[in-house]
Amino acid sequence: MVVVVFTITLRADLPRAEYEETGTRMVELVSKMPGFLGMDYAATGDGELLVARFDSHEALAAWRNHQEHRVVQQMGRKRFFAHYRIEVCETVRSREFSLGDEPSRAH
Repeated sequence: MVVVVFTITLRADLPRAEYEETGTRMVELVSKMPGFLGMDYAATGDGELLVARFDSHEALAAWRNHQEHRVVQQMGRKRFFAHYRIEVCETVRSREFSLGDEPSRAH
């Protein structure tokens, strides 16, 4: 699994409604991309943190190079972001727990 950590600092003069509408559209698009596994989001003091998961580097590249997404990347640099950082990581280990699960032993 490929994990993308996208840390954003928003501009002070952010056009909030336009940003939210654009973000909604990007979530709609990426959710339909083959190999997209999901995304988590959190607001930070002056921005946002997004963690997206893809099943391969090829799936991530397809999203990165998606025509409409490319246009929005440029828009983000011009209108929305004061700063951002993108980190692409590979999952080394993954563990999950749900209430009611039996405890698992580490291997």
